[in-house]
Amino acid sequence: MYTGALPAVSNRETWSLSVTVTDDTGAAIDLTGAVVTIGVREPEALQPRVTYTSGDGKLAIATPATSGVFMLNADLDPSLFPPGQYEVGVVIKLASGVKSTLIVATLPIVDGVVTSS
Repeated sequence: MYTGALPAVSNRETWSLSVTVTDDTGAAIDLTGAVVTIGVREPEALQPRVTYTSGDGKLAIATPATSGVFMLNADLDPSLFPPGQYEVGVVIKLASGVKSTLIVATLPIVDGVVTSS
């Protein structure tokens, strides 16, 4: 499990995150049939502000799933994410039914100042 801080992101851009899931030997874990869920919340909040689930159009398991890679590309909205520190959790449920927490980290979100057209 990774704990720590993720790189800062602007609240006026697409947040991109790519993760390779590996076992203890460094070999990629087959994500065929897996479900990945990412939640983002304010510190100490009980519920996430947003939740992304693989297959929702923003969070996807890469092809081939045997690569062990999943990717998030989510547009952040300044009205939903004002500048501040947020908490991110990433959980995976493999096809075998095994659930694992992959990431518990902080995510600094800064004001991007300019909105692109």
